[in-house]
This record gives sequence, structure tokens and C-alpha cells, in this order.
Amino acid sequence: MKIFSERYDFKKEKYDNRIKIDFPAEVEIYEYCRYVTTSCKMENEIPIICLVYLERLITKTGILLTSENWKRLTLISLCIGSKIWDDDSLENVHFPKVMSDVSIKMINQLEHNIVEFLDYDLVVKGSEYAKYYFILRTLADELKSETP
Repeated sequence: MKIFSERYDFKKEKYDNRIKIDFPAEVEIYEYCRYVTTSCKMENEIPIICLVYLERLITKTGILLTSENWKRLTLISLCIGSKIWDDDSLENVHFPKVMSDVSIKMINQLEHNIVEFLDYDLVVKGSEYAKYYFILRTLADELKSETP
């Protein structure tokens, strides 16, 4: 699944093996989600929806979150979640204006692939939302207690 890898360059449509990426810490993932949701003015519920989508993706496809793909998978899951949850969400053409490190081509391709991999299963039931809310709440509390 090279297209999800940060080594894949959408402009050149090539895979660059020279890029070295370390696996992110939980705090890094949290900060990235906070950055995206704040920059794109997403609702507070969107990271929870994102987690549901990522879990479904892992379960349905066997794709694992690695140091090379976690940002792209998280970003596009946040974007799709925003479109599903929020009536006033940004459109794909707006994301590159808010986030200079992504292109419209990248957003479109990633969104298309994720939605197909999820078999268009984008509905999140209330019980499922609650389950993931409490998982994230527990993780957030643990991260706060570890921070000096």
C-alpha cells in the first residue's frame, strides 16, 4: 500500500526509499490530530470518528499503522469523518490551503482509496462512538498524567 506511505510522492508519482521516518509517539499523534482539527476548524468529535475509521480499516484490510503511513491515514480519516459528521465541513480543495504539506491530488486519491477499502461503511452508531470516546478519554488522561 505504497500510496499511504509518506515516501510516496504524489507530484512525481514515485516511491522514495531515501526518506527515513521514525515511528511517532502517542503524544505526536495527539498533537497532529489537534493541529489538523484546529487548522481545519473541525468539530471536537472528529478524532473519535477518525479512530473508528482507522480501526475498521485495520480490521478489514490488515493494513497496519506504521511510521510511513500514520499521518496520511490519520489525515484522511479526519477529513472523511469531518465530511460525514459536520454539515459545514471543508471540501477537498480547501485542505491544501489550510495545510501546505498536502495537495488536492493527494487528498482526492487517499479519500477514494480509504472509502473503497472501508466498503463505504462510514456510519458510526452511538454505542460505537461511546466505546471509542472512552478509549480516547482514558488515553488522554494517561498522557496528561505522564506530562511533567
